[in-house]
Amino acid sequence: MTGAGMSADAGVPTFRCEGGFWKNHRFEDLAHPDGFKRDPDLVWDWYRERRLCVASSAPHPGQRTIALLQRHYPEPGQVLIATTNEDDLLERAGVAPVIHLHGSLFDTICSGTCGWRSSDDRDNSLSMMPCPRCGAAVRPGSVWYGESLPRAPLQAIAHFNPDGCLLVGSSCLVQPAAAIPSDLVAASAPVVEINTEETLFSPIASCSIRGTAKDVLPGIVDLLTSRTVQDQKRRVT
Repeated sequence: MTGAGMSADAGVPTFRCEGGFWKNHRFEDLAHPDGFKRDPDLVWDWYRERRLCVASSAPHPGQRTIALLQRHYPEPGQVLIATTNEDDLLERAGVAPVIHLHGSLFDTICSGTCGWRSSDDRDNSLSMMPCPRCGAAVRPGSVWYGESLPRAPLQAIAHFNPDGCLLVGSSCLVQPAAAIPSDLVAASAPVVEINTEETLFSPIASCSIRGTAKDVLPGIVDLLTSRTVQDQKRRVT
């Protein structure tokens, strides 16, 4: 399970850590239905800037290593990758599938009720026009403050029975996603936290490692996948 710190290593800003402001506007107001109603152009300006930032960034070794972990355990249901990030850096690193709890930065959707959605990752052209299905204004496809998470991602996590969890770069502040690692600890599943700073979850983590995802993850994944390490474990056992 990855959070903003994972993408920060690739140069994607973590707005909360930078004070939570963009051009004197709180990001909680920009990522909110009421903010979109007040000033949709301002919200779209923010999202177009974020899209450009992500498109200009490249996956780092930590993200590519997650793809290697997934390939090492290729059977369906062996490795589940969930993220609260809205970018596509994990996909570009070779991870598939990725469960996006908070939606996709590059999706444009209808702000009405018709359910229209489309990928808008090339030229932002879809954000410049009304919904092609019903004519309502279009909005970013992110899950905003005050909105419920999509049912499908939560169901996928609920149906997964993990032996353990790597929690990477998550502040564990935004519910309900923040409750997932705590629920795993309560179920006696080991949760290894990787973060540059202590979080609210750190005291109850099975192990909390200080460092960046791009520096720490490659070594951890090597321990999880190395045939030499596994052979040594079997000999010790």
